[in-house]
Amino acid sequence: MTAPETGMTGDGAVQGNTFHGPAAVQSGPYATQHVQFVYQWKPAYRIEDFPAVPPPVSARMLAKQPSRLLRAVHQVVPFTGRHQDLDELVRWRDDPKEKMAIRLVHGPGGQGKTRLAAHFAALSRAAEWGVWQATANEASADPIATSPPPETGPQAGVLVVVDYAERWPTPDLHKLLQEPLLHRIGVPVRILLLARPAGIWWESLGTWIGDRLDIPAEVHPLLPLANDPTARAALFRQACDRFADHLGLTAGQADCIGPPLDLDTDEDYAQILTIHIAALAAVDAHLRDDPTPTNPARASAYLINRERLHWSTLHERPSHPLCTTPKAMGRIVLTATLTRPLAHPHGQDALVKVRLADSAAAANTLLDDHRYCYPPPRTDPARTATVLEPLYPDRLGEDYLALTTPADPDNPSTPHPVPAATDSWALQAVQDLFLDDTSSNTVAPWTRDALTVLIETARRWPHIATGQLYPLLKSHPELALHAGGTALATLAGLDTIDLTVLEAIEPHLPTGQHTDLDVGIAAITSRLARHRLATTHDPATRAHIYKTLAVRQSYAGLRNEALTTAEEAVGIWRRLAEGNQVAYEPDLALSLTNLGVLLSEVGWREEALTITWEAVDVYCRLAEGNQAAYEPDLALSLTNLSLLLSEVGRREEALTTAKEAVGIWRRLAEGNQVAYEPDLARSLSAWARVRYEAQQDLFGALRATGEAVEIYRKLVTTAAWFLSPLRVVLGLQADLLLGLGHRREAGDIRTWLAANEAVPGSEK
Repeated sequence: MTAPETGMTGDGAVQGNTFHGPAAVQSGPYATQHVQFVYQWKPAYRIEDFPAVPPPVSARMLAKQPSRLLRAVHQVVPFTGRHQDLDELVRWRDDPKEKMAIRLVHGPGGQGKTRLAAHFAALSRAAEWGVWQATANEASADPIATSPPPETGPQAGVLVVVDYAERWPTPDLHKLLQEPLLHRIGVPVRILLLARPAGIWWESLGTWIGDRLDIPAEVHPLLPLANDPTARAALFRQACDRFADHLGLTAGQADCIGPPLDLDTDEDYAQILTIHIAALAAVDAHLRDDPTPTNPARASAYLINRERLHWSTLHERPSHPLCTTPKAMGRIVLTATLTRPLAHPHGQDALVKVRLADSAAAANTLLDDHRYCYPPPRTDPARTATVLEPLYPDRLGEDYLALTTPADPDNPSTPHPVPAATDSWALQAVQDLFLDDTSSNTVAPWTRDALTVLIETARRWPHIATGQLYPLLKSHPELALHAGGTALATLAGLDTIDLTVLEAIEPHLPTGQHTDLDVGIAAITSRLARHRLATTHDPATRAHIYKTLAVRQSYAGLRNEALTTAEEAVGIWRRLAEGNQVAYEPDLALSLTNLGVLLSEVGWREEALTITWEAVDVYCRLAEGNQAAYEPDLALSLTNLSLLLSEVGRREEALTTAKEAVGIWRRLAEGNQVAYEPDLARSLSAWARVRYEAQQDLFGALRATGEAVEIYRKLVTTAAWFLSPLRVVLGLQADLLLGLGHRREAGDIRTWLAANEAVPGSEK
């Protein structure tokens, strides 16, 4: 039993996206209505073969842009270590008991997740596994031609690698994990997710995987390769030798390049990418007879200065010089770091927004010059039509954003580490990229990616947090809704987060469930709850905080946390009601209703039944004194009770209780259709389920689902989240039709459900 079916009481309902599509169509002898909507104009992702051979590195380009050597795709520095991680991955892959399994490898940027996945992919290919990759299509990119799926010939199994998994919109990731291709290929399938965070994002996803897919999902933290300070010198030397070889230094020349003095003591060097950046900067500085950078920030600044030198050379060369000045190119690179690749028209818009061009036509030369410096990968057909390719690796791009953006002069507590590298233009440009200077309520297509990059950069660079991120979200907190749940969770988890930022965002959060934001909302609510509980001693206030937090945790799939929190709320309300029944029984009844749902979700059905009976008893007393105020709550609790009674085998009581709930909702809906039709549809669905489980009056159950579908069919055209309960009742309807022998009609519904698996913001 889930919250949407049982009606866990929160603070309202998310409106989500509005759907537009053709009218409903009839299917089957009972004139059951179901709906077809066109809600995606291109696939959310693509599945293709994982590259078997690293692309070659151009020696000519390396002399001008040595940072290309850092890209994981080129695998310049040989893969080393990670024996225990690889053993664990092989064990997981070869487990004979599982047909399909999911594993998350997580760690901070620069930890080596992509290199580990590439090495494991090569090992798997050698073990006769097919190796694929799933890539999210850029939201702003032009439609792409659907390519045929990878070959599925004779092989031991299929490994699917999903990089940047936390940045996928949650509904799209759900859709990928339910991809029919992966469930029907007849060989074992392993899905390897790569992400920076785990935590609340993974706990929520793991709950969904268990509920919907019922397949094992494991978490694999990737520890720093250079966590042991004594190992860092060898890693630095290995990287130096490889970079020296590519840049034309002899082994003897490279031997004299020493490691940074604080290599063993500065914890930034625990990240392998930080060591590689330092090694590359040291080798290139030696080659050019420049001073060797002395710390991680200056090593990144050195490599960025080499990029600037490349732009200057292109602009000043006598033959076919680039029109774009080095200063303008640097500003385009910063813009691209935030926006990520865009379709050409959106790239034009982005440059106009940051005032690098006064029109779309004027932006074309800038885009062409930037594309010359940073072309999209030739191996990715979906990216060949995009512009504004960012600076790679991601961590270097984040460093570029931080090093280019000046610190806030009014906040001396977060100074800039390398002030000479800044461009004052960036102070306003970062803000301009997000803000709409028109009366339109539309959001720029790069908003989600740009907020994600800004939040990730703020994790390591305090002046970005205090000078850019926090002021932006304080003045425009509504922007946070477009960051996605994982980015919001990262924001809430920042060690130095200004709580007034979260308090500014809080009133803008959807009041109901929202698939893509629930994880972030739960994280924000939890962070604020900890602060508020530490500063208030009023029992009623504390109970309200616990109640709200429990609902948010439940929406995010954090069931154990939600259960503990809900029990705290019930305990406080129970004590208060003992002293003042009139004042506090309504709050007690509401929290009992929520607790009953949560107990059921974790499998404690007898305990849930006891708690839900108590909620019904309280609401019966309250409704006797004030029918108009409390009858809806009573009907909700009766619906929950009917499902619980059915689950524990008390079918006759369940049928009577469900019928009573439907009767109340039907009478209420006759008086106020807009307010109560959603509840009527939910109770009809519950009544039908109880009858189906009791195998009583299946034709009546089918009629009930038909009525519920008709209501949801109307509601889904105005609020996207109604698609989720519509899918639930359609699934029940298909089961009923199949049981009554109407296979074709049941098949039609199943086909529709498979084709409409997930819609952003739709689940409630």
